[in-house]
Amino acid sequence: MRKLVFILALMAILPIGAALATASTGDASYHLGVGDQIRVKVFEWRSSVGDVHEWTALNADYRVGADGTVSLPLLGAIKGSGLTVEQLADDISTQLQSRVGLQIRPQASVEIVEYRPFYILGDVNKPGEYPYRPGLTVLEAISIAAGRYRVNDPALLLTTTGDLRVLNLRYNAMLARQARLQAELNDATAITFPPQLQRLQNDPNVAQLLEREQAMFSARRDAVHSEVDVLNQLKSLLSSEVASLQTKMKNVDQELALLKQELTSTSTLVQQGLAIAPREYSLRETQFETENRRLDLDTAALRAKEDIGRADQSLVELRNKTRADIQTELADIEQKLPETASRIATATMIVDRQSNGAGDPAAGAQELAATCVILRPSGEGTKALTVDEAAQVEPGDTIRVLRAGEATSQAGATPEAAADPPPQKQPATAR
Repeated sequence: MRKLVFILALMAILPIGAALATASTGDASYHLGVGDQIRVKVFEWRSSVGDVHEWTALNADYRVGADGTVSLPLLGAIKGSGLTVEQLADDISTQLQSRVGLQIRPQASVEIVEYRPFYILGDVNKPGEYPYRPGLTVLEAISIAAGRYRVNDPALLLTTTGDLRVLNLRYNAMLARQARLQAELNDATAITFPPQLQRLQNDPNVAQLLEREQAMFSARRDAVHSEVDVLNQLKSLLSSEVASLQTKMKNVDQELALLKQELTSTSTLVQQGLAIAPREYSLRETQFETENRRLDLDTAALRAKEDIGRADQSLVELRNKTRADIQTELADIEQKLPETASRIATATMIVDRQSNGAGDPAAGAQELAATCVILRPSGEGTKALTVDEAAQVEPGDTIRVLRAGEATSQAGATPEAAADPPPQKQPATAR
């Protein structure tokens, strides 16, 4: 029963022999173009089984290709560009009936699910490519592009002026730091600041920067000198220890020489029977102990000399690490200085332009309604239409929002003189 109701309803909506097509705008006169995405649905009434068959192989979303065709399963590439959705649906039904050999023509519907984009450039804040929506006007397109570019916006002037002050302060800070790092790298006793900072010493902000860098220079220099002094004191103590050990070794050498003489005399007397053997044995034992003390003194001296070498190595590493850190920081500053200078130049140009245009009566012309040229592709080429903000936009249009001076020069121009080729993939982004 439910199937019967569905079939009757479908047959009432889709009369046999006719093709149903719907567009999301409800505008049956809209012609498809390259980039439009459509949704195709095909159904067939099969009287032999009393049921509606859905062509799932065809029911999907498709995009009109660069050659103006739509590639469909079973049918291949069929023309889509320049047709209305009703005409395309009728073509799909007709060709499907012909290709498959159906007695009753299937019913096809075509719906636009995504329009090809429009492009906007000229006197707007964010020119570029944007998705189209039905009923779009020029004024709405300008708002999508973040509005018109306002040269004399007081808020922008204040913001840019504040940014310029921050950039100048940051640039001066980097110059002061660069001078301090260069002085540290050269082992200088004082910082030589560049003349442009010396001329600004009366500025409290600049004076604070110079004072801070000078304090940091003194602190870092004192810290390095303290570490060097500690290592030098350690070397001095170790050198004194080595000298003391060498003195002890000389005394032990003298003691050994006397023991050897006495041992030689005692050995001769023992051989002659004038002295007892235990006396000789005691002298030899004392000799061995003295030689061991001599070896211990040699070992201690070698260890002290090794510690002196380590202290020298620590001094070298300290100097190398300090220089490497300074060079790394200096390279970072030298890289950021040109970037900051470029940003300062840009901000200065904006501030100067806004300041000079603040009292220009012609500058207020930008607050008037926009004058625009729409470049619209057609079968005969590209048409240039001079329109106002209330004009309707179509998919694929390129909207050029004119400045006051451009609008005046365009007033007497013919459409052919004003026309430019429309962007295809990436629209112009320059104002």
